[in-house]
Amino acid sequence: MHLLPTAVLSAALITAASRGTGDKSDAGALTPGTITVEQSGGGAGDTPATRAGDQPFVEAVQRAILQTSFMPLPAPSHSRYVALVSVLRQARGVVTSGAKASPPATNVGNWGAGVKFSLPTSNNALHGLVVTQLTVTVVQRGDPHPLWTGSATTAQVEDTPAGAPSAVASKLASALFARFPSRMDAPLSIP
Repeated sequence: MHLLPTAVLSAALITAASRGTGDKSDAGALTPGTITVEQSGGGAGDTPATRAGDQPFVEAVQRAILQTSFMPLPAPSHSRYVALVSVLRQARGVVTSGAKASPPATNVGNWGAGVKFSLPTSNNALHGLVVTQLTVTVVQRGDPHPLWTGSATTAQVEDTPAGAPSAVASKLASALFARFPSRMDAPLSIP
């Protein structure tokens, strides 16, 4: 007669113990909660200048998270999750951009022998083509194992409105978090 309450109590203790030991069977499932966005640091070439250049990407990720069921908190905080932002920029050659070429013009004079020809000209300038990859890894605070990782890539021309860091950051973060927290098998390619 006393075995039944003991068996129920043992089963309850085993269930509670398996939850408390960090059973990772549901680690891939993110449940809505608080999240802090931070720069991923410590990589090669990580200098104060590059970290300052990555700030628009951190801010864009914070704005994009507002569109999800997660609540971003300012760093430092005691949020449930941490989103680590990593940005990789690579120069991939140069492209021409600028005004359209002007057509050739001709003039012939009536009085005397005057002929004027204007050759076509173009005001093209060479600008760098930069490929930017934004990678965001979400971990649970205190646990280094990633719960979600997403990456988005775009190629933009430097010194243009579309190539400005804030425009690139907004474009990549919005595309990435439109799919959050669904699993992503490959990086997104954003035009």
